[in-house]
Amino acid sequence: MTMPGGSRQNVGGAIYVDDSGNPGAKSGSEFLPSSRKSWTAVIVPSSVASAVETGLTIFLDGVREQYGAEELHFTEIWSGTGIWKDISPGDRSEVFRWMGKMVHGFGLPVVHQTVSEITFDDHPDLKRSIVGDRSGDWSLDDIGQFGLLMLTSSVAGHLRKLAADAASDFTLPMPLYVDEGVLPAGLDRPLPNWRDAIEGPTAKFRRSTDVRGLQLADFAAFAITRSQWIISKRSAQPALSPADAVIMEAVGGMNVLNLPWYVGPPEELHSRNYDKWMGDDREAKGLPRHPSGQSAS
Repeated sequence: MTMPGGSRQNVGGAIYVDDSGNPGAKSGSEFLPSSRKSWTAVIVPSSVASAVETGLTIFLDGVREQYGAEELHFTEIWSGTGIWKDISPGDRSEVFRWMGKMVHGFGLPVVHQTVSEITFDDHPDLKRSIVGDRSGDWSLDDIGQFGLLMLTSSVAGHLRKLAADAASDFTLPMPLYVDEGVLPAGLDRPLPNWRDAIEGPTAKFRRSTDVRGLQLADFAAFAITRSQWIISKRSAQPALSPADAVIMEAVGGMNVLNLPWYVGPPEELHSRNYDKWMGDDREAKGLPRHPSGQSAS
């Protein structure tokens, strides 16, 4: 690990990663187990880095001036906690919409990865092979760290394809920034692979106040995970609540590279259909329809 200089960094052509912080949360679906850990990456192409930096700076400066927020944590904005406790739901929804406009407007590529005990149960040989194993400083049998490495591998693969199609938009390798948590802010950890796509290859752990692009990842991670939660908990009904509609709008405009998309009326976004779609996806991958290999109770 290295401790680089502490100067403030601006958003640039890079990969920004955050987790959704949902271990232990119980959902209404067997496909969202409480052991799950999700990571989300937002890729800022080199060709639009300057424009994204300008837009993000203007937006964050405006939010700070109006609400006193030094950084955006969308879990707090959504729930109305912390400095957001006295801010109206309408104003908080507007913060979501403006960040969504930035992510959507630039078409920023997004990659999402969830790992849980189901992942290991589906692949018992993998589970046996990594028990107690390490790759450098990474603990492979830690769901959080293993999930971050899986995300990084997926991001590298997508970056190669993107650069092959549009080399001027994606200058490789790109730096990868991760919100502090696995390591304290300011530390770097070498990655075991992907040198051609990821600078170093190194994961750079930083605060979102220092690396503003991490707030893009916070937004995407929360919105994707919350949308899954909404659908898995929802009964069939003709209209989404205003709050839920804000989340679905945020996710619906994202350029997510590795998740299947459904286009249809709101009344079809409910728990029974979610479980059906997840079961269909597992079968398409050659896995048992239900994570346990048995019918759900």
